[in-house]
Amino acid sequence: ILFAVFMAFGVSSYVAVRNGYYPVAIVNFDIITARYAEINYVAASKYFKNSAMVYGSDPKQLETPESHLEIRRGVLDKLISDSLVYNELTRRLRKSDFQSVAENKIAQFLEQNKNTEEAAKTLYGLNLPDFKDRVLLPEAYREVLEGRMYLDKEDFNSWLSKGRLEASVIILIPNVEWKAGNLAVKK
Repeated sequence: ILFAVFMAFGVSSYVAVRNGYYPVAIVNFDIITARYAEINYVAASKYFKNSAMVYGSDPKQLETPESHLEIRRGVLDKLISDSLVYNELTRRLRKSDFQSVAENKIAQFLEQNKNTEEAAKTLYGLNLPDFKDRVLLPEAYREVLEGRMYLDKEDFNSWLSKGRLEASVIILIPNVEWKAGNLAVKK
């Protein structure tokens, strides 16, 4: 029986790692998985390529290893900030309260922007549910926290800078490191 347990654990671990379910960063005990970071990276990369074409730049400039690394760094940095914002919201408010406010903000945005689904697919390569989860929801959470802090006469940017400095961030991938509240490319 013990052998079967070890085999089942080994096979399930292999499948999990193969599908990207392993941590690339830990932010105050919250895990950011490789799969989540990769999907965000692909969306950001597509967005930057489309933006380059719109503004008349050469999108091939984004194909360099340095550009790929910088986009990955930027994506992971944003995911770290999103994690800090979410944790602060859960500390200050009940999840049901800020979740409903965030959902209302998203609903208002979608009502005012009828072509969001097409734009998300074209610009980011994301379907509408993924766009809501990866782009709109973190932004709505940020706006909710900014609003709460404004009511409490606190400055969001100061809080975020301080929170990044005080956060326990462990980076588990090569090429980037967490230093003094910032994610930097290793030299």
